[in-house]
Amino acid sequence: MPSLTDAFQNLYTYIISIAGVIALIALIIGGILYLTSSGEPEKLNKARKQILAAFLGIIILFSSYLILRTINPDLVSFEMPDLEDIVFDPSDMPTPETKVPKLLGKVEEIAEQLKKYIIPGIELSSQKIKDLTNNCNCSNTQPLCYCTGGGSGDSCQPRGCYAGPGFQPCPNQSEIKENQKRVIAWKDEIMYYRNRAIAEEKDLLDEIKKVLDEQIVYYQKNIIIEEDEKVIEYFKQEKEKITTEKNLKKDLAAKLKELADKIEEIEPFMSEIGALPDKCLYDEGVVYGVNNCDASCKGKCHDYKDGCEPDECKGGNPCPIGEINDQLLLIQGLQSQIINKSDEILNIIDEIIKHKTIII
Repeated sequence: MPSLTDAFQNLYTYIISIAGVIALIALIIGGILYLTSSGEPEKLNKARKQILAAFLGIIILFSSYLILRTINPDLVSFEMPDLEDIVFDPSDMPTPETKVPKLLGKVEEIAEQLKKYIIPGIELSSQKIKDLTNNCNCSNTQPLCYCTGGGSGDSCQPRGCYAGPGFQPCPNQSEIKENQKRVIAWKDEIMYYRNRAIAEEKDLLDEIKKVLDEQIVYYQKNIIIEEDEKVIEYFKQEKEKITTEKNLKKDLAAKLKELADKIEEIEPFMSEIGALPDKCLYDEGVVYGVNNCDASCKGKCHDYKDGCEPDECKGGNPCPIGEINDQLLLIQGLQSQIINKSDEILNIIDEIIKHKTIII
């Protein structure tokens, strides 16, 4: 079977030959017309034009060949240059550059933020609430007393304990309230990262399905149809790398789900510890019968020297210290688990990067 070059060469020669034959026939026809014109001017003129056109066609045909050959002989040779055989060698391929892709960078940011900033912030604010409420005491409030009855039977009775300016049960009330706000702010922040963890888990699973699984199928098909042993070995190695990356990313997605679940668990305890101090904090300038605080009075009614006077408010710490401590212990237990999950996530990301088969 002739090659493509031979086919073009034959076609060019054929076209030149046909054109030459047509020009020759036109010349012969012009000569016949000239001989048979019998001296008639019209026929002689037509015969001359026919002969002239035939000569011009022959001249143009061969002149074009000479012009092309003079400019560049390759224009009429139709010879293809010899090409070296290309041998595929996988070892010649450049080593892929190791980078942290956008998706893994987002996951890494979640773990780093939780570990370095959010969890320590929650721990600090929660611990401060516990420490500051431990200093609260009913003795810091003021007993309110009044006389009952009439005449000699009057008695001095307590109305309750006053928690107002200068008589708050918690000496660091403003600081406690500030840390309450911080705990609630940290709760909103950690829930934001919980939602991000769920979103990144979904993106990882989508990448596994739409990218990595398709790559594994691609390499497997080529392993079956390829004949070159070197190429087959290369495809096998790439398939193994992609499979390892797929398994690591499945583990990463699972860890993100576990992380989101732990954050979900810690949220109600943070809400609770942020609200519990309200049971022993009172607005300034308002008189209350303070919970768990009992007032006592001394002296006699209508006696200027020994009249009805405040004694003290008893009852110890009015704050729900036990509940606050319980919530803090629950938060601390989950905080350590969240940090552990964050470390596991960062370790898996390091393992993925080492394989250098990341889709950028």
